[in-house]
Amino acid sequence: MRILQVSPWIKGCSKFPSPKSFVFIIRHACTHTHTLQAQSPKQSAVCVRFAPSPTGYLHLGGLRTALFNYLFARKSGGKFLLRIEDTDRTRYVRGAVENLVKTLQWAGLTYDEGPGKGEHGPYRQSERIDIYRMHINRLLSENKVYRCFCTHERLQQVRLESQKSGREKVYDRHCLHLTAKEIDENISQGLPYTIRLKVVKDLVHGPVKFSGKTVDDAILLKSDGYPTYHLANVIDDHLMCITHVIRGEEWLPSTPKHLLLYQAFGWDPPYFAHVPLLFNPDRTKLSKRSGDVTVEDFARNGYLPEAVLNFVALLGWYPPSANEVMTLDDMVRERYAILLLPRIDKIATISFSRNDTRYAVDTYTDAVNLQCFKFSLEHLNKSPAIVMHEKLDFLNKQHLLRKAETPAGLDELVAMLGIMVRQKYESRQVDEQLSGSEGEYRLGNEYLAKVLNTIKERIRNVNDIPRLCEYFFVDPDYDTKSAKRFRSKIADETLRTAAVNALEKLNLIRGDNFTLDNLKTAIDSIIEDTKLDPKDVKSALRYIITGTQVGAHIAETIHTLGDDICIRRLQKVLDAIKE
Repeated sequence: MRILQVSPWIKGCSKFPSPKSFVFIIRHACTHTHTLQAQSPKQSAVCVRFAPSPTGYLHLGGLRTALFNYLFARKSGGKFLLRIEDTDRTRYVRGAVENLVKTLQWAGLTYDEGPGKGEHGPYRQSERIDIYRMHINRLLSENKVYRCFCTHERLQQVRLESQKSGREKVYDRHCLHLTAKEIDENISQGLPYTIRLKVVKDLVHGPVKFSGKTVDDAILLKSDGYPTYHLANVIDDHLMCITHVIRGEEWLPSTPKHLLLYQAFGWDPPYFAHVPLLFNPDRTKLSKRSGDVTVEDFARNGYLPEAVLNFVALLGWYPPSANEVMTLDDMVRERYAILLLPRIDKIATISFSRNDTRYAVDTYTDAVNLQCFKFSLEHLNKSPAIVMHEKLDFLNKQHLLRKAETPAGLDELVAMLGIMVRQKYESRQVDEQLSGSEGEYRLGNEYLAKVLNTIKERIRNVNDIPRLCEYFFVDPDYDTKSAKRFRSKIADETLRTAAVNALEKLNLIRGDNFTLDNLKTAIDSIIEDTKLDPKDVKSALRYIITGTQVGAHIAETIHTLGDDICIRRLQKVLDAIKE
């Protein structure tokens, strides 16, 4: 991770991290007589923001940026803002803002200020145009920006000529030297213009350098009157009291322009932290062509919000503890067992360390519930993070098992499963199996909870149940390729013998006696009576009841399905054998 701290050498800045805690320190120096003086933010309360553009669904990288900002705010006791950067109207997607808010709510990332609440609004940049114009007029009056009347064709020609000559492809400052008379004539003729920032040349950033030749006079206001990202970003961050800007590494090259804008306005810049890019396993940049990359994709495919957050948190961040399975609260702070302290007549202080954190506890109390903040910018990597979907599957299974252990968590899983099952089956006529009282029961919460508890150890995702375990809802299709392969491994006599004996045993324990213990006893009895190999008996029963080789223990599966369904399936297979 690259962190750019602005001028930590200003005296009296003890409220912010020391230079040692940052990876890169950014300073400005110029070859001219005046120096760009960057100061640290004076506001003590931490305030961060997530500022997406409403160009579509929120992707993994955006969720990670939002999460890191959220965690930093919660750790610091500060505020987390949501700002919508919608000044690029050509890329605006209708409904994207509502989807962003909905996705953040799904993930549990509640913002303190943003659309609908807060004292620094409006929080949509398209509603702040007058604010930007007021500030650009100020810079015009101070001669820190200038109007540019260059056409698109001329700018293209300048770029082509620069490319041919091997020069940096930056603006040639043609309009910087226009006289006041020429400017007035152009305006009176109605010529469109942009407003550009005057850039001081030879900008150097301490250990991280940006050649002044590559930083051109950035456009701040477009010809349509809308601000560019650079202008709106800096003005909004200042007016919304942002102290730390945590954003993707792709914005690192824009930082010099932003710092020059802070200088032009005479404002203290915030701290900057740029998190690494996300890559595919083949080291290509993660994009929509990589498959499922939007948060909406993962939610639709049954991944839990806790797992998705856990997954993106580990894309570039390594927590201090060995346990990688974390809830959102775990990421903010780590709680430890209560520490029992000795009774001491005099008040004393006991000092100790935990995960490189120093604690001091007064001994006038008997016990202290310890907790330390876990998330830290210092634990972010500099290198690109590799997105491994296998890791998400693992984390999702761990969170699924955790959630299934609590009544509230199980209710959430049942609600998810219910939506998936109904979407898959309610529109289909499957031999009327899901109609009437039986269908109502199989689509009800009580039965879905039983299914979840039966199969939870065997799945990674709630979506696996309607996809891989259809036999819980409809009778097996024995004509599929996988079912036929399974059937070919079972001898005809074994299948018939197992079915006949199972039918007899299950009929004996129907109703209230249809318990899991009785089912296990019945299966053991079948094995003993038939003298067949236990594996062969269980395979035959699994084929008849499920039609698939994979699943939970056969006794548990039969118990969850219930006596009527299993007896019906046994009879169906026996009838087919007789034919």
